[in-house]
Amino acid sequence: MRVRRCSLRRPCSFAKLKDIHLCRRLSLIYQIFYYNNDNSIDLRIDTVLQPLFFMTDRLAKYLGRLFICFFLIIMSVVIYIFYTSIFVHLYDAIHKEHNYLTFLSHIIVSHWLLMNIMFNYIQCTRVDPGSSPNFGYVKPYDFDKANRDLMKKHDAVIDNTDYTQLMTNTPLNSLNSIINTKINSQNVCRKCIFPKPTRAHHCSICARCILNQDHHCPWINNCVGHLNHRYFFQFCFFLTLGSFYAATLGFTEFQHFLFGRKVFSYLDLLFGRHMNEVEVLPSVTNASMYYTFLFLFIVAITAGLVLSGFTLWHFWLISRAETTIDFHTNATERKRLKELNQKFVNPYDLGFVLNWKMFLGFNRWYEVLYKNLLPSTHRPFCDGINWPRRKLPDTLEEKPVLGIMNV
Repeated sequence: MRVRRCSLRRPCSFAKLKDIHLCRRLSLIYQIFYYNNDNSIDLRIDTVLQPLFFMTDRLAKYLGRLFICFFLIIMSVVIYIFYTSIFVHLYDAIHKEHNYLTFLSHIIVSHWLLMNIMFNYIQCTRVDPGSSPNFGYVKPYDFDKANRDLMKKHDAVIDNTDYTQLMTNTPLNSLNSIINTKINSQNVCRKCIFPKPTRAHHCSICARCILNQDHHCPWINNCVGHLNHRYFFQFCFFLTLGSFYAATLGFTEFQHFLFGRKVFSYLDLLFGRHMNEVEVLPSVTNASMYYTFLFLFIVAITAGLVLSGFTLWHFWLISRAETTIDFHTNATERKRLKELNQKFVNPYDLGFVLNWKMFLGFNRWYEVLYKNLLPSTHRPFCDGINWPRRKLPDTLEEKPVLGIMNV
């Protein structure tokens, strides 16, 4: 009796096996796109651009250090120009008029701006923005200590208004405490798979959830979050003032070197004054000084114009108790509720004055003089997890829809 041998199937080559896996992956992507109940155009764009986002995030970690070095180089050049050119020229011009008070005022204002710019920039780069306490390595911030030291000041601000209510204050510094404070399964980060506090967002560059994240800034190589948001805004504010101040001095001195020791007055010319009443003699005795002032003016006026728009944008967001991420999230929610004939109200918007008190960390207005106009390392009132919210109206008919920002 002949026994028929079973012929084994020839194994597929590695190239064929790779093609099969590729086809299965493409089929899976197709099914995700067209058989998903939560499918949207945003999901499709995010999936297609995910490799590009990954490369950008990896590149941003290295570019951040280069941006910091570039900023420090520009600041060093501007400081060098001030000490070797601007101050010397101002002193020579003022010395002839014996108006030393003007020169002293320039010294004080310029050093005050420089001190605030550099202090807030250093704090932006070195202060941890605050992350979910389940990570356990948030070095610069102790949530227990912050709650004990700051809640008295926090309550002093909140008790002065009828439009807010403070959420239950529970010290949070462990994973168990987060679970015990009503953070349910809906508040779990989809990327790091950890419970996520309210208003926290995952940063793909830092690879963790940042408390009240605004954005990841490559110029400071750090996230702008709850603990360093004030430093970031004050840095932009003082840098804008410093840029326009330097541009004013640079333009004035540039006119001196372009038209001579006596500045040509365009205003007088428009009013009909004769040109021979002013001295119009181009100065070509020091060409290097001419280009120095020209460089200072161009750099300062460019930075001032760009930063002024950026600072005003953040001023508007802070006045509404929003971050950049919250703005886009609330815009989407506002559009959705508008289609349902409902009104969206930001639950964390406590009003213009109280929003700024909470953000800048002061109770009385005179505290701004030494807490914000001078370098200060005081902490925010909130711990970044428990946030005060607006009170709902008494009648159900007047209740607006309060959006919860947990993206």
